[in-house]
Amino acid sequence: MKWYWYVLIALSLPVSTLISASLCIYEKVFRGNSEQRGEIIEGARRDPDPTVQMRVATYDHMQAYPHERLELRSRDGLTLRANWYPNGGAKKTAIVVHGWRSAPWWDYGGVFEWLLESGYAVLAVSQRALFESDGKYVTYGVREKDDLIDWIDLLEKRFGADRIALMGVSMGAATVLLATGEKLPASVRCAVSDCSYTKASELFREGAKGWLPVSRLCVDLVSRLKTRTSYFPANCLKAVARSVTPTFFVHGDEDEVVPYRMMDELYRACSAQKEALTVHGAKHGEAFAVDPDGYRARILPFLERYCSDGKQI
Repeated sequence: MKWYWYVLIALSLPVSTLISASLCIYEKVFRGNSEQRGEIIEGARRDPDPTVQMRVATYDHMQAYPHERLELRSRDGLTLRANWYPNGGAKKTAIVVHGWRSAPWWDYGGVFEWLLESGYAVLAVSQRALFESDGKYVTYGVREKDDLIDWIDLLEKRFGADRIALMGVSMGAATVLLATGEKLPASVRCAVSDCSYTKASELFREGAKGWLPVSRLCVDLVSRLKTRTSYFPANCLKAVARSVTPTFFVHGDEDEVVPYRMMDELYRACSAQKEALTVHGAKHGEAFAVDPDGYRARILPFLERYCSDGKQI
């Protein structure tokens, strides 16, 4: 065998290993879970944890409360789904956007009920590839922000919604922030971001210690091949710097998924009117569960300031 064959074989082994690792990482981090929604609900019912049971109670409430199933065709051809709770023709609307491998009833357990009690109609969105919507892979807010903008358009045209608050948790919060960086209609009055990351690329760097930069680039290449989407544009810092939408930032100081410091970075970068709340002792996505009274006491007046009495930004 010629010497150069040995060189090619020696080079091909690390390359093939990198490609295989990138494919595995992509499947683990980007693949959705919509096909598992029944298992998730049943698993939650068996979990004795009080917080989980609060979320299950919200799921049952959402199923029983009068609502309409809505569908939307995404710009890349997926069927997206949401549940619309008109709440007796309420004039104020909250669009709630859940996070990665989650669902509205999980991320808005308890919050859904007090939004209704506070006089808000609610659109509970299932993000692409998650819970009730179609798709195989998420894009960490890049395409999801366009989905959210299209849901806003549907609410305006079909129901005349003109006082809308955007609310998101985790990847849902990033989706909301990325949307606020776009030119939104005047119907969108404010936004609430609960434990958003600053940038998807930074989140992956934090959460996957030891990744080489080339590994992240390979995973991005897989994303481009699978969804024709790079995850690098999921940059919430740039979005909030352009935003004119009043935004409330919430984060738990014991978050082990999205570092707590990211809220401060987002808050400082935001060019719009803004407020922030630190929930002490709260882990990822648990701000309301840990301090429901404090959450309501700060966020409800913020929503009312912008969504009541036809007030414009």
